[in-house]
Amino acid sequence: MAVNSPASREQILRRQSLIRLGAFLSVLALALLIVVKVENMLVSCLLSFVFSYLIGPLVNYLERRGVDRVLATTTLFVTIGVLLGLTIYLTLPMLVERVQIMQTDLPKYMAGITRLVESLQVKMRFLQGIGVDIDVSDLIQERVMPATEQVFGALPQIFKKLFTVLLLAPFLAFFMIKDGRHFSRTLLALVPNNLFELTYNIYHQINDQMGQFVRARLMEAAIVGFVTWLGLWMISFPFAEVLAAFAAITNLIPYVGPVIGTIPAVLIAMVNGASAVEMSLVLLVYFVAQLIDAAFIIPVVVAKIVDLHPVTVIVVIIIGAQVMGVLGMLISIPVASALKVTIGTVFRYLTDYRV
Repeated sequence: MAVNSPASREQILRRQSLIRLGAFLSVLALALLIVVKVENMLVSCLLSFVFSYLIGPLVNYLERRGVDRVLATTTLFVTIGVLLGLTIYLTLPMLVERVQIMQTDLPKYMAGITRLVESLQVKMRFLQGIGVDIDVSDLIQERVMPATEQVFGALPQIFKKLFTVLLLAPFLAFFMIKDGRHFSRTLLALVPNNLFELTYNIYHQINDQMGQFVRARLMEAAIVGFVTWLGLWMISFPFAEVLAAFAAITNLIPYVGPVIGTIPAVLIAMVNGASAVEMSLVLLVYFVAQLIDAAFIIPVVVAKIVDLHPVTVIVVIIIGAQVMGVLGMLISIPVASALKVTIGTVFRYLTDYRV
């Protein structure tokens, strides 16, 4: 009789809830540990999420139209793979040629930068009178130039790791799209009944927000890269393709990314002895690209998705840079946005519960 008493049943249910909650948290902790500790797994998982957020809506659309989900996923991946393969096949010779030219011209540009720094140093001689000794040219010759040459020498190893990541990421993305809903249901089934609605609400909001954020940021980077390439190509600026790709990638880093993306073009123009008009045209190209980004894309698309205060954005970017470098800067905003959604949803759940 004691076993079947209401108090005993309540204790059993409470124990089962704790076990399910522990299992749920353990699975999440194990997955996070694997992603962080296994080499290349973090970047591969991030890229797989990007792929799934891009391709997932198309698969869902085809499934609603009556196409089997496995067939839709396979067809899209094969089609995209063929198109990417053709693109790489057609553009790889040009990219290799550009990299070889850049590697050949590197000493010239480094020497030009050294001359520019030395000229600036001469103009700042007055600082030595107050005890400040500046010798940046030696720093460039002794450290920056060897480090840059080392980067070019390490390109084969970098491409090897990149190739590994690009093989693993689509593989993970394929199964995330094909079996993602089944995996989510299995994982959410571990959540205790009293926390299921809260957990599902958080999952749904974060998943929806991350999908919108990824698509918006990639569209933003693509537009900035295209406008930059078009402008540099119109003024016959060297390495337009490489500089545009660099501008598109760095534009993913909020605030400081556009500045970083502009620096190589400015340095190349200065080393090549560009006139004031030519330098103005180069700066105008980047200004127009950022104007389109700031005036249309960010306020209309991105800002409404993340809903974070500018000060918060700056703080989380700094934290991300300190913890994980450039990768931390890239993922700091979506992580902060997910934390905001989680904290806000939990707070509303607790306050509503108390009422």
